[in-house]
Amino acid sequence: MARSKVELSSRYKTAPQVRTLLGLSRFAFDLRLSRGVFPQPTLVANGIRYFDDRWVKIAKLLLNIRDESE
Repeated sequence: MARSKVELSSRYKTAPQVRTLLGLSRFAFDLRLSRGVFPQPTLVANGIRYFDDRWVKIAKLLLNIRDESE
């Protein structure tokens, strides 16, 4: 059974949400993904890239961004 968009959006962040968290433009974000600087998205469903909290934490470490929630 396919997952609904509501279920996915409650568990994962979309690319625009992650770009905002990381302070990156779409170009800079996509470039880092394509060059392998960032890991691949956690899940791709219907052409939408989804990222979990672990992925965001890794990306912040790679960009050397301090996580304010810690």
